[in-house]
Amino acid sequence: MRRENLMQMSLPRRRYASARSSLLTMMLFTVVNIVMGALGSYTYFVFSDYAAYMLALFGREFYDLRGEVIYLALGIGLALVILVPYLLSWVLSKKRRGWLIVAFVLFLIDTIMLVVDAIGYMEVGYLLDIAFHIWLLVSLFLGIRAGKEALAEETAPAVTKKTEFYDASIGQLPDTSALGMPQEERKYRVLLETVYGSRTIQVRRSYGLTELVVDGRLYGKWEGVLEQSYDITARVDGHEIVTRFLPTGKQTIEVDGEVIAKKQRLI
Repeated sequence: MRRENLMQMSLPRRRYASARSSLLTMMLFTVVNIVMGALGSYTYFVFSDYAAYMLALFGREFYDLRGEVIYLALGIGLALVILVPYLLSWVLSKKRRGWLIVAFVLFLIDTIMLVVDAIGYMEVGYLLDIAFHIWLLVSLFLGIRAGKEALAEETAPAVTKKTEFYDASIGQLPDTSALGMPQEERKYRVLLETVYGSRTIQVRRSYGLTELVVDGRLYGKWEGVLEQSYDITARVDGHEIVTRFLPTGKQTIEVDGEVIAKKQRLI
């Protein structure tokens, strides 16, 4: 069920959710590594914070050398302190993208420490740790980039859904006159299509031309060989129909401000 909900999200929301999920997973594995380090184990999960594990390990080593529990407690305590900003970032990033930036900066510092040690010790075993760190940094970066749009979608006000068209043009804005029939003689592909009430709405693309088609009739178009962000708007039976192409590559069809169909386009 959770996977189905994730797949129904837009690309920005998926990336933002994925970044927060990866951050949480890293913290959980780090806690496991802290316990293992405190027990003196040199086996650990690479999916974790490097500095936190090393502090726990150092605490254990000093405990073994001096026999004083204070060193073990200090190592564990400092390791857990490192996780506090990550935990705050994970909790507060649900509503504020800036906290994901905090987590990115902290993990970038941890990555630099890891790389410095890898160069110093010249051990191949560090390569897997570095690969994970880079992967998580990329995940956080993509989440940060998508955060503004993702959070905007989360907080967008709900719109009461309408399921039928009705003639409401009298006394309101005039309907858009149909431009005729779309250019059927040209080869085209349907970018997005939906059925809303009794109407079939299509967004078609042929070379240098994007068309908004309702029930087989052309109501709006945008011309350009290289697609940029655009809105094509028409008013049919008193309802405003809009197709948008966003800079993120998402194509939508909206009726009276409500998104009724969307697709993340690759081309």
